[in-house]
Amino acid sequence: MEKSESPSEVQTATEEFRTVPNDAVEFRKVPQAAERKENHTMTVRESARLFESAGVARTERSIINWCQPNRHGIARLDSYFDPNERKYYITPQSVEAVIQEEIQRAKKSGEATNSEVFGSAVTHVKHSPSPINGTTAETRRIEQLERELNDSKLSNQVKDLFIELLKNERAQVFEKFLPANHPASLLDSKENQPEGANK
Repeated sequence: MEKSESPSEVQTATEEFRTVPNDAVEFRKVPQAAERKENHTMTVRESARLFESAGVARTERSIINWCQPNRHGIARLDSYFDPNERKYYITPQSVEAVIQEEIQRAKKSGEATNSEVFGSAVTHVKHSPSPINGTTAETRRIEQLERELNDSKLSNQVKDLFIELLKNERAQVFEKFLPANHPASLLDSKENQPEGANK
């Protein structure tokens, strides 16, 4: 009887060994930070239109990125992802707050470029003597003459190549037909003929 009890003990130990922990069930579940509230009303497209009308246009992709939590787990926009409709719903208050942040950021970046006016003048940069607004008639005429000169140089090169090609073809034709008409070759052909044919 002792032998029958020991196999059953081994069986129960293997049954416990092969059980799967319940944590694996939660693996594919998308965590929801908050449930949908009554003020989650704006879609991503409507939010993008608000950004555009405020003068700080942002793409829908940027707004979607702001709805998702960053590496610290904080989303820039207060939003809710509806899994059935597969889209985000955003609160108008958070959209307005982010629009104001973007306007302030644009003002700060604009002020940074204006601060360059107070710096010292750069002396090592050489500017061209031509006017900034456009070229004068004289410079336009010079540019036109330079283009014409380049065109004539190019056409002369093409003509020279064509002449060289014709010379090479002519030399090949003469080499092909000249030996048959050359006086030395005529003498050789007469010597090789039978004696009765010379008369």
